[in-house]
Amino acid sequence: MPDTGFPSKRLTDLLEIIADEAIAGNDAIFLRELGYSIREIRVLRIVDDNPGVTFVEVWDKSGLERSLTSRILQKLIGDGLLLRTSSGTDARKYHLSTSEAGRALRQRGRVVSDALEALLLARFSPEERARLFEQIDRLGQWVRSDDYRRALQDYPDMQPD
Repeated sequence: MPDTGFPSKRLTDLLEIIADEAIAGNDAIFLRELGYSIREIRVLRIVDDNPGVTFVEVWDKSGLERSLTSRILQKLIGDGLLLRTSSGTDARKYHLSTSEAGRALRQRGRVVSDALEALLLARFSPEERARLFEQIDRLGQWVRSDDYRRALQDYPDMQPD
């Protein structure tokens, strides 16, 4: 493997470093252009893609910490970008959807996000991009699978002798 200047050659370390650096670099642009962080726009997008979604579903889909997800949702609701309706069956549960202003911000966020993703992937050909996304998708499906979770539970038994 060529030297990338990264302190570790472990895949999970590399993925985390790359994601953290890309998010940090993009976040200032999101804040400047949209007035909201990249993570806030992520939560807005999740709700817009899944009208009626619950807090737990947003938290699960976002990959963010529970308390951060809660703070983001409260801010987006307070700013009038998300609408919150009570569940008819459980007073503790509520459903989320985007307001007209939330949908408009999501569309503006899409333009910024597309431009920044194109910049991030500028060194890759269209074929390489397609392969990269295919492999990342496969890896993501595996990591979220029951088979992977079972393999993790069996970890000590997997050690070579």
